[in-house]
Amino acid sequence: MNARKKRPELHFGYSTNVHKSETLKQMYRFLEDYTIPVRKRVFGKEGRSGLELRIGIELAKELTPMQVREQFSSYLVENGLDIFSINAFPLNNFQAKKVKEQVYAPDWTTKERVHWTIEISKIFADLLPEDRQGSVSSLTGTYRPWKDTPKVHRAIAEGFLKVLWAQETLYQKTGKDVVLAIEPEPDTTLDTSDQVIDFFENTLLPLAKKKWKNKFSTLSQLEQVLRHRFTVNLDTCHFSVLFDEPAQAAIDLAKAGIKIGKVHVTNALALRNPHRSPTGYQTFRGMHEQRYLHQFCGADAQGKPIWRGRDLNELPKQLKPDQFPDLAELRTHFHVPLYLKRWKNLRTTQEDTHKALREIVKRKLSTHLAFETYTWPVLTDSSRLLNGLTREFRWMLNALDGLI
Repeated sequence: MNARKKRPELHFGYSTNVHKSETLKQMYRFLEDYTIPVRKRVFGKEGRSGLELRIGIELAKELTPMQVREQFSSYLVENGLDIFSINAFPLNNFQAKKVKEQVYAPDWTTKERVHWTIEISKIFADLLPEDRQGSVSSLTGTYRPWKDTPKVHRAIAEGFLKVLWAQETLYQKTGKDVVLAIEPEPDTTLDTSDQVIDFFENTLLPLAKKKWKNKFSTLSQLEQVLRHRFTVNLDTCHFSVLFDEPAQAAIDLAKAGIKIGKVHVTNALALRNPHRSPTGYQTFRGMHEQRYLHQFCGADAQGKPIWRGRDLNELPKQLKPDQFPDLAELRTHFHVPLYLKRWKNLRTTQEDTHKALREIVKRKLSTHLAFETYTWPVLTDSSRLLNGLTREFRWMLNALDGLI
C-alpha cells in the first residue's frame, strides 16, 4: 500500500507516551529525534502524519500561555504533524523508574483529575485544526483495588459530567470539537465493554438527566450531547487480555450507542496451554519488571476467564497441575510491537488486534487510530526505537490495505 496516499477520513499516529515528555524541552527533543523522522520514513519528505500527543500536568502548565501554544501549533504545521488526539491518561511522570498503580493517580474521584482534563482540553482546542474532532483519552475512573462502590461510581460520573460539559461549552464558544475517550483497562473501574455499557445506562445517563436537566429543552437533546461527548478509547491489548474480543467489543459498544472516540492499536503477550509449557510459563512470568503494571488473566478452552492477577509477580514460581487445571491460555497486559506474532517463546494477540482494526475501520466506528507500545524503553535500548516505531506504523497501514 502507498503510505503517501491521502486519507481524509482516518487519522493515524503513535502515542508519544513512549518518550520522556514531562516538559516542553523534552517534547521538542523527541519530536525532532523520533516523531518527525518516523513521519518522513513512512509518508515521505513532504508527507504529513497524524499525532497523538501525551500531555501531563507539568507539560500542560508550560503550554498554558497562549503564545507558547501558538508557537507549538506553528511548529506542528511546519513539520508535517497533524494533531488529532491527546493522551491524558498518565498525568504524572510516565517514564519514572517505578510507575505501577500510580499511573491511575490522580483518579476521577479527585478535583485534580477533573481540573487538568479540562485544562488539557482547552490547550488541545487551540492546537486542533478547525475541521477536525479531537479526542482526549483518560482512565475509566480509578484503580479498583483502591475503591469500588456505587458511591465511588457516582463520584466518577460527576467528574466525567463536569469535563463533558466544559468540552461542550468550549465547542459552543470556539467551534472546536473535543470529546472525552475513556480507556477500559484491567482492574480499573470499567474494564470490559459490558461494564462500560452498564455504567453509561445505569449511572452516567441518569445522573446527566438530573445535573443537566435545565441546560436543554428536551431529554433527547441532552442525551444526544452526552453520547457525542462521552466516548471510548478502545485499547485492543486491554480487551484481549480479558478475553473480551476487541472486534466484538467495538460492535457491542456501537449497538449500545456508545461511540469509539479512538482506538489504541496494541498487542498483548499470550501463552497457550501453560501446563504443557513450563519454559513458556517461566518466560511469561519473567516479563515482570519494575516500571509498569502487567495485569494477567487466564481462560479455559471456551475463552471464559478463570484466573486474574494484578501483576505478573503474583504468579507462582511454578504452575502445579492442580492449579487451575482447566487453564488453556494466559495473557498479560504487556504491550509488545504490533508486527510481532511471537515474542521469544510466547505468542501475541496480533490476530485479535488485526481483526479489530479492520472491523472498526470497515464499519466506520472510529476515525482515530494510534498505536501505543509505550513499553519500548523496557523491552530494548533506545537505538532500536526509531526503526521499531517505523515498522509498527507500516504494519498498521498494511493491516488496513484495501480498506483505505
